[in-house]
Amino acid sequence: MRSSSDDELYALQNRYLGPPGRTLLWQARYTAYGVWIAYGFLFLIIRQQLGLFPGFLGYIVVVVAAVAATIYTMRVVTPERPAAAVLRMFSAELQAPRPDTTSVVAVSDPRHVLVTPARPRPWEA
Repeated sequence: MRSSSDDELYALQNRYLGPPGRTLLWQARYTAYGVWIAYGFLFLIIRQQLGLFPGFLGYIVVVVAAVAATIYTMRVVTPERPAAAVLRMFSAELQAPRPDTTSVVAVSDPRHVLVTPARPRPWEA
């Protein structure tokens, strides 16, 4: 069963509701399933390389993390901004030149601070 829109702009945002007569507990756009699979593979690779969460718990963490990442990603995916454009935008943000942030640390040495018993007045300067 599909939920289809009569608006041509939103026709790409159809949702799969589940088999006829047995709807799923959630509504997701077709794009969300692809994004979820991509995040799942990415998180599986990261989990394997870092050795985090051994055993079955690791797969549960991967599924939950993929669902959470998909939800946050699909919040910015619209008919005017498809998932591929969001991915290109994220990549461009990572590759954008950033200004150098060099910090200068200055420490005052108490031996070089001038201390006088009289308070200086503005007209004496």
